[in-house]
Amino acid sequence: MSCDAIICDWNGTIIENQDERSILRSIAVDLFKKSFPWHPLRMAHILKVGKELEKYYQEEPRDAEIDFVVEMFQIYNEKIINGLAMSFIYCSIERYASRQDTHDKLDYRVLRPIDSCHREGWNTGILSAGYGYGIQRILQSAGYHHCFDFYEANVLRMEREKAIGFDLNIYRNKPQRMLKLLRDRNMDESRIVYLGNSGDDDGCFELAGYPVVALLASEEFKQQYARRYNAFVPHDEADLARYLRSL
Repeated sequence: MSCDAIICDWNGTIIENQDERSILRSIAVDLFKKSFPWHPLRMAHILKVGKELEKYYQEEPRDAEIDFVVEMFQIYNEKIINGLAMSFIYCSIERYASRQDTHDKLDYRVLRPIDSCHREGWNTGILSAGYGYGIQRILQSAGYHHCFDFYEANVLRMEREKAIGFDLNIYRNKPQRMLKLLRDRNMDESRIVYLGNSGDDDGCFELAGYPVVALLASEEFKQQYARRYNAFVPHDEADLARYLRSL
């Protein structure tokens, strides 16, 4: 076997969501429901934050100067997450992870071939700017947690069982994080499959010996990365499985 491991992005690669918007919104909705009807001021505050976020989301397609991921996390951290009991957040994540509509967003066309490779002894992992605990709980609930040996993703900082906020330590620095991850595991990047879907994965595509474009990626992205990095662009699940078996 000429390959040491498969490393996957999460958002837009294994799950349809392009960022953590859905899981963060789920926490806010649960907090709103918990506040009804005894905490009207908290309810009003959550609605106000929701309108603020919607304003940013509407501007996203046309404002290149705002980093919406950073802005989104900052708003949630400062105005929703900070001070919440970790037990509440964990329960909210569990509910979100177990929902059928969450499972329906997973790309099983990618998960099934990775599961097969993992059963044959491949090392597999996730490198993501998403929330690591949320990723693991979603995969656990869907029955695919066993497919991955390691998770390198962002965490939720806490103090004395209270949340402080989500870190964004993995974001626009994924190549550096991937190199450290590989060094820590004595792996060579030239023997790595990297599966990703967006511009945030550029450096990882450049480093990996076997870059592969996610099935969920746009056609424009697929063509661009096939040209730029000679990335493999699978047509479907069977095509991806054949390619992985050929390595």
